[in-house]
Parts: sequence; C-alpha cells; structure tokens
Amino acid sequence: MPPYKQPRSLFKIALAHVEALLSLSCRNIEKTYGNYSEDTCQQQVVVLQDYLLSNIPGMVLDEVFEVQTANMPETNKQDLRITLALYMHSNMRKFSIHNWPVGFKFDLDNAFWVERLMRMHNLVMLDLHLICTDEILKVVGTNCHKLEQINIVSKLGRVHTMNQTHESFNALKLKFFVSDIGLSYLCNCKLLKKVKMNKILRSHLGGCMMTVAGIRALVKSLPHLQNITYDDMGQVISEQMEDVRQLQLTHLSDYHPRPTHIAAAAQLCCNLQHLCLCFPSQTSVCSATDILESLSKSSLRVPVLELIHFPICTEMAHLLDSKGSFLRSLLIESTDYISLTAIQLIGQACPGLRNLYLKQLLGGDKQSSSLETCNLFNTQVIFHNLRCLYLRGWNWNPTEVLPLCLLHAKQLETLSVVETFPQNYQDDVMASIINTNPLQELKAVHILTGRILSITTINYFVQHCPKLREMSFVQTADITTTKVKELCDEVYKKNLDLKIYAVEMNGPVT
Repeated sequence: MPPYKQPRSLFKIALAHVEALLSLSCRNIEKTYGNYSEDTCQQQVVVLQDYLLSNIPGMVLDEVFEVQTANMPETNKQDLRITLALYMHSNMRKFSIHNWPVGFKFDLDNAFWVERLMRMHNLVMLDLHLICTDEILKVVGTNCHKLEQINIVSKLGRVHTMNQTHESFNALKLKFFVSDIGLSYLCNCKLLKKVKMNKILRSHLGGCMMTVAGIRALVKSLPHLQNITYDDMGQVISEQMEDVRQLQLTHLSDYHPRPTHIAAAAQLCCNLQHLCLCFPSQTSVCSATDILESLSKSSLRVPVLELIHFPICTEMAHLLDSKGSFLRSLLIESTDYISLTAIQLIGQACPGLRNLYLKQLLGGDKQSSSLETCNLFNTQVIFHNLRCLYLRGWNWNPTEVLPLCLLHAKQLETLSVVETFPQNYQDDVMASIINTNPLQELKAVHILTGRILSITTINYFVQHCPKLREMSFVQTADITTTKVKELCDEVYKKNLDLKIYAVEMNGPVT
C-alpha cells in the first residue's frame, strides 16, 4: 500500500497565509496608487518591503515568493512589477521565474529588470529564462558577483520587414537579444558554476547573436564553470585552447562530435561526469563508428553517458566493454533495432548501472544489427543495481525483455514502458517477475503502451508497493472509466499519497 498523505506543516500553512496577505496588499497598492510607473506606487512598495524585512528574515520572504507562483492566474491581471518589486529585495539569494506557469509571459521592458537587479548583490541563483538581454547581463555582470547559477536563455521577438505598403513579420524567424557582448559582461561573475543558455546557435535569424568564439571566451574566463548547456561544446573546447591547462567542466554535450573533440575532452576535462553525444544525420567528416571507437580508446571514464543516433554495432560493444564498469547511467537512442543480445551485453558490461534508457528510433520490422539475437536466459545476475528503467521502441518481446531487465532489479524505483510491445495483455509476464522480484522499492510506474496490463496487475501495484507515488497507464476495454474511478476513489478514501493517470489514445481522461 502506498504511503499516506501527510498534513501540511505549520510552516507551509503560515507561508500560504502570508502570501495571500501580500497578494492582497499588492492589489490594494495598485488600486490606491496606480501602476508601478507611478512614483507613489513605487514608494509604497518600498515601505511594505522594509516593514516585511524588519519583521521576518529575508530567507522566509524568499520562500513566500515561491508560494506566489500558485496564484499567477489572478496576478496576471495586475501589474506584475508591483509583486516582483516587493519580493526582489537586496538580500535575495535565489530569483527564478522558470517555475511559473507554462505560457505565462513576463512582458516587461529592460528598465524594470535593470532597476531591480542593480540592487541584488547577494544573488547566488538567477533565472532569466526568455527575458534575458545584453542590457540585463551588463547589470548582472556589474552587480551580481556572487552568482553560481544563471539562466540566460534569450528573450525572443519577431523579425519585422517593411515593404512599400505595410510592415510584416516572418513567422519562421525569431529575433534574439543576447550576443557575445552580453557573454562578455558575464565573464565578471567568476564564481559561476552553471550557465543555462540557448542550446544551439542559428546565425540566419534576426537580432544579435552569440558565436562559438564568444562562448569559448566565457568558458575560458570562468575558473569554476562546471556546466554550460550549449550543444556543440566539442567545437568550443577543441580549438584555440592552447593557453588553457584544465577546465572544470563536469557536463559536456556535443551534437557534431569528432574524434578530435573526444581527444580534447579527455585532455582538458579531467572532472567530466556527464557526456552526451549525438551523431548528426548528415555528415562526411567522420562515421558514427569512428566516434564510438575514439571514445572507447580515450581516457574518459564518465559515470553518465548518452549516445544518440548511434548504431548497435561491434564498436558499441567494445565501448561498453571498456567503459561499462564506470557507468552509473546510460541512455541509448539507437538507429538500429536493440536486440536482446545488446541488452544482455549492457547488463554484463555495466554491473553498477543505476539508470538505463533504451529508445529505438526506427519502427516497422526488426532492423539489421551487427549483434545477433540469441537465447539469453541463464542464471547470471544482471541489472541488480538498477533504479530507473525506461524502454521505448518497437517489436520487443515482453516475455523476454521485461524479465531480462527486471528479474534481479530489486532496487528499482521507476519503471517506464512507452510504445514498445504488441497490443495484448501481458499480466502473466508481470506475475512471473513479481513472484521473483516483488518491486518493493517502486515509486513510479508508467506503462503507456498497448494492453500490457489489466486492472488486476494495476491493483497489485497499488496494494503491494509500499513506496508507490505515481502510476500512469493506457485505458483499455478492460480498464474502463468506471474501474479507474473506483481506484481513484479508493486512493482518496484511504488518504494515500498516490497520483493516478489513466490515458486514452487521444489523451488523458483522469
């Protein structure tokens, strides 16, 4: 049986009440003194902020700000600057807008952000997702020298063109507002460890643009930088780095990998923990097997590895054999059919694996693979350290794949099976697995494919998995809306801390 829902702590209840009072105060300020453009309005915000900071710690006010996100539909009708100005105090350590509702737009001009951020010298984490501009980064680089994390994903705008009769815009082009100039300001924040930015550069679009040279200059200027979310970091670190001895990067993504990029990463990134390689669909520079072979022979020993658009081939087997003992998390999005032989090879070569994500990118009949399928069932224990399993693909036989991955995974916490198996019930498969491995550590199960489970097996998960918190499955003829409602009612009546999602082929129904 899943754990019971726990009542909210008094502290969280108090935060919710304070947030409600402050929301009311902001509405009253706007109603009485006008919007934030009025001097009297700004003065009243300062008075209220001073009163709050003189009576409660600034860290508590920061936590109230996080509660504020729950009331965005109502706040969206008001002048948002009043609310933001109230919470953005000089001792604030974390400011984030990324957790606010999807689709909510901070349509505020640079002047407001500049005016607020120039006072916030103690920020450690700053999220400027889709509001960032060069002008804002200039203020950040001048005033926020304690920053350790920042999101500088650029503000977006339309590219307008003029003709003789009217102004129009190209819906296929977007205007960006962060360039190498903005990155140069950020070089002053020497404590930065993580920079989240636009993953790719599109030089043909409008507005100002960042370049590989600008990103390289930023990386070289930040001595503590561990992660920058640009998807061609291989190109950044493989050129013009003669004056650099070591980089502190722990994460690296390369969507146009080359053997020279692998060599540069091995030489410069001795602390690398997470490597993501995506082989491009069209290139004549090198082959995917060249990349796999270079990685296999390199000195890199990363615990987290992602391989996207690579084939299941002999070079892949060599890579797993040479690096598998260091892996704790492995993601493979293969252009080949992922055979049972390949899955067993992963289990044998990666005994410490905790997270496994297997995604086939091709549908239809089984695709050719240089690793032949064979009879795999033996007494060998594999995947015994697995915590998370994600399977997505086609033509896998559930009577073989699921036992192979799950029979010994007694510490499994998350199971996700998506668009993988034929359209028939597989309760007997799950029953045989549960008989050997009762899945006592399972916290989340997502079976979003065909009719692999009946309501009987779903009820087993609810009744016998004591740590289960999330469950989602496809609604079928056996799993009717009535049965789903009965299950949800039972969860509610017993006050269980369990979220259930029944999904029809055309979307969620509960």
